[in-house]
Amino acid sequence: MKQERNPFITFEEAKARGLKCDEPGTVACPYCGKATVPLGISFDGSVRWITHEPCGCPEEIEAQQAQAAKEAREAEGKLNSKLSRAGIGKRFLNAEVSLEASARYLSSFGGNGGAGLYIEGCVGSGKTYAACAIAKAFIMAGYNVVVATSLSMLEEIKRSYDDNSAAGIERYMACDILIMDDIGKETTSSWALTNLFQIINSRYEDMRPTIYTSQYDVDSLLTRMARYGDRESAEAIASRIVETSAFIRLPKRDRRREKSCFGGYGPKKTLQNQSHR
Repeated sequence: MKQERNPFITFEEAKARGLKCDEPGTVACPYCGKATVPLGISFDGSVRWITHEPCGCPEEIEAQQAQAAKEAREAEGKLNSKLSRAGIGKRFLNAEVSLEASARYLSSFGGNGGAGLYIEGCVGSGKTYAACAIAKAFIMAGYNVVVATSLSMLEEIKRSYDDNSAAGIERYMACDILIMDDIGKETTSSWALTNLFQIINSRYEDMRPTIYTSQYDVDSLLTRMARYGDRESAEAIASRIVETSAFIRLPKRDRRREKSCFGGYGPKKTLQNQSHR
């Protein structure tokens, strides 16, 4: 790898190179007062003195560490704000890609022709965590990502229609990556299926990747969607999902129950009142 040239020069280097410059004054370390080496840049045939070499004193090092920590906090805050705007909940802001299949999907993304994912698993198996980890990786790479449950998507679309605006559905059709979480949980009325089909078909035609999570395999999803009579739309949705998705099936285990100190549903902590007699 080619090493980047240091743009700063010392007074001795400037003289050796025959550059026109005034002798710099003494620059004291602002933390300990020790004299430091002035540094300048060559500009338009002469040298301008603009900074100095690090002193290396404990006070300066401590200040640099504090500044680095501040910048890291600010960067994390900006990232978390961006993740939240995309729809990633606070619980999943620190999600990391841990599934091999997810990592393979991300590494092949540039040449996958708009293919998405269908992450299937039981309640508590980690579907949303896995999807948010992928979403986070895309957001950090600069993609426009939207994360939403199918139910919340339909609710937002309904509100936008009530307000005579198409902005609601356009947001889901036009983003680079759409994470449609928990598809199959929505009430599958004809109106709901029409809007889901519109989103999925638009993304299908434009080759925009969609990542789905669901408790149901695609056949079961089709049955649920068609249970109120609109089988044609349900089949059209299922067909497009199958054509454009790689499938990840998570183990049948409820991680939420495993995390509970009782080994099942219930509070993780109890308050015990102790009396002394």
